[in-house]
Amino acid sequence: MRFDVPSPEVRAPREPVFNGFPLVVIVLSGAIIAVSMLDMLVGGATRDFLWNLCVVAYDPYTTYVGRPLGDIGPLFLHVFLHGGFFHLIMNMAMMVAFGPAIAKALGTDAKGAAAFLAFFFLCSAAGALAELGWAMWQAQAVFALGASSGLSGFFAAGGWLMGGVRGALRLSLPWLVINLVIAFAGPELTQSLFGMRLAWAAHVGGLVAGFVLFPVFLKLMRPNVRLFD
Repeated sequence: MRFDVPSPEVRAPREPVFNGFPLVVIVLSGAIIAVSMLDMLVGGATRDFLWNLCVVAYDPYTTYVGRPLGDIGPLFLHVFLHGGFFHLIMNMAMMVAFGPAIAKALGTDAKGAAAFLAFFFLCSAAGALAELGWAMWQAQAVFALGASSGLSGFFAAGGWLMGGVRGALRLSLPWLVINLVIAFAGPELTQSLFGMRLAWAAHVGGLVAGFVLFPVFLKLMRPNVRLFD
């Protein structure tokens, strides 16, 4: 799929920065920032509640009880918590880079906003399931949080918008390779470089979901679009 760029003489006047952001991107980003900041700054019982509510957790030797939404809620809600300010800033940079174009492509009305949120949270859930699946296969404990599972799907979606399936491959493959390198390097390397373990399996799961799901969402929202020119 291709978009024609208007010539300079017919381009619209430059607008204030937030006018270019669909409301759904602002609201989602604001919610993620607010909950993450609450978790990082308040602590105590509030942090315990948020972690029980949101964090994707698995331990082959532990049964987790007392989770408000059980094991299903964290598949979607882990995106609202982050492991520190750097983690949060990096993910919000990805949201700013890809979110507006994806939201506009799906539509700026209520249906488009719903499609954007559904796409993001389905990619997030796919990433969480991939992370859990890998942990279970390896019989290792895992605690995963952060919006990068869903945002990994935005790499593929952005590629679809830039150049159809070839564009999706161009943007997706580098991110896939990076995460496979992280997988082979082991958690010690990323812990030493970034101060945290990177959930590479969640990134891969979200990326694959984005690659598969975005053309479906786009076709549903814009039936006349041509994806495979």
